Amino acid sequence: EFFKRMRWAGVLLVLALAGCAWARIYTLALKDEHRLHFTVSTFGLDEGGSITLDFSNYVPLGDIEGVAFMVHRAPEESTDFYLNRLTFSEECHLQADKLEIFGMVPSIIQLDPDTGALQSVDPIFNAGLTIEFPTNHSLVMTVNSTAANDYTTSMHLCYDPEDQPVPGINMQIKIVEVGPGNDYLGAGLNELPALYTAMAVLFGALCVMWAHVLYQHRDSRHFYKVHVLMLVLVFVKFLSLVLHAIDYHYIKANGTPTEGWAITYYIINLLRGMLLFVTVLLIGAGFGFIKHVLTDREKKLFVIVLSLQVLANVSLIVLEETNESSEYRSVWREIGLIVDLACCTAILFPVIWSIKHLRESAQSDGKAQMSLVKLNLFRKFYVMVLLYIYSTRIIVYLIQTTISFEYKWVAAALEEAITFLFYVSTGYMFSPLPDNEYLVVPTEDEDEIQLEQIVTGNKTTEGLRNKNDKEGLRRKPRGDTRETNVDNLDDQD
Repeated sequence: EFFKRMRWAGVLLVLALAGCAWARIYTLALKDEHRLHFTVSTFGLDEGGSITLDFSNYVPLGDIEGVAFMVHRAPEESTDFYLNRLTFSEECHLQADKLEIFGMVPSIIQLDPDTGALQSVDPIFNAGLTIEFPTNHSLVMTVNSTAANDYTTSMHLCYDPEDQPVPGINMQIKIVEVGPGNDYLGAGLNELPALYTAMAVLFGALCVMWAHVLYQHRDSRHFYKVHVLMLVLVFVKFLSLVLHAIDYHYIKANGTPTEGWAITYYIINLLRGMLLFVTVLLIGAGFGFIKHVLTDREKKLFVIVLSLQVLANVSLIVLEETNESSEYRSVWREIGLIVDLACCTAILFPVIWSIKHLRESAQSDGKAQMSLVKLNLFRKFYVMVLLYIYSTRIIVYLIQTTISFEYKWVAAALEEAITFLFYVSTGYMFSPLPDNEYLVVPTEDEDEIQLEQIVTGNKTTEGLRNKNDKEGLRRKPRGDTRETNVDNLDDQD
């Protein structure tokens, strides 16, 4: 059943890859487009950067009152706010001075609703944004030093929503976004190729060091199969970073990704995500460290988490390979967020079960010291996993949404640095070194007792307590016996 799910996941992955369109030079095809407003693109522009729009194949569908592009420096949330206010206005206000009441200062490029030709321009960015018109169906917006920022290009249609059928348009828009020096990644992202290259070097060195440790202790009784899996995970992470750096290099240089490198990266990244969760699940379940078999509950959890992880990676691919104007982009973003959070929550359960099992084992005779030491280890691992999830899912997102446009790369750098520390810390805690007190291999008898405790739970512990109480009553100290005899003599007297 698991492999059937993986097969269908592979089909979804191929379908997602077949629609690769994300780039900085691309053609946006609008067919029966009836949305009143939507974001076309967001791009960081330094001095000398430009955005070029080239319109073609315009066909109005129904009674269209107005068509316009808006270019502004506002965040997306503010954009939606004022465009929604425009949508519910009684009149079609596609004029820049009408929008100042919403705190916006856009440049509005009006199109002829009948022919799609450039009709008028109402620029307020006259101090920083230069707009040129090579033809009546194309325009080039260039930024000078005073207007460097993140720019959002959005499209707005104006019509009566009560019209039936709902009016719309067919249109093709070729979009070219480029920074100074033909840098197609834009301000704040042009550091990504160097960043991922540097992180690949770090993870490559970590892979070599871990392989050396495993080779030195390959005959140790503390060497487990999960250690080899950890090595494979670090190596796949290294490959993922190398491919990610190559992919961004081609986008930066050419404006479009190289399809072969992009597809290879997505496949390796999918494998990396699955290996990460499998490794954390195995360590959290104590496989090899406190037991040698997985329970049925843990096996089912593995299948669920891996299936969800495939879906999360598919949503990531769709988000990266579709432009911002896609109607279904927000849906896939929500799916990816929910599935990723579900996976992160699920991997905590094996750690919780292991902590509970060790706490129960610590109450049994002869194993208290060893169980308490391991209990302390898994508590630390639980906290470390929580910190990793919180940092990479929440803190990184907050930085992405609040940091200045020229420092967008900092969020990616922080995420990779946290991941590197998580890998190093996990390897240190569960290393196969002979003096690692946490990796004491249970004997077969101890392992059977532990498995029995998982099934019976507190009943086993309670039975051991009763047995100890009975043996304690039978083995009373001699002093107590003499006192009892004296009491009996007093009673006889």
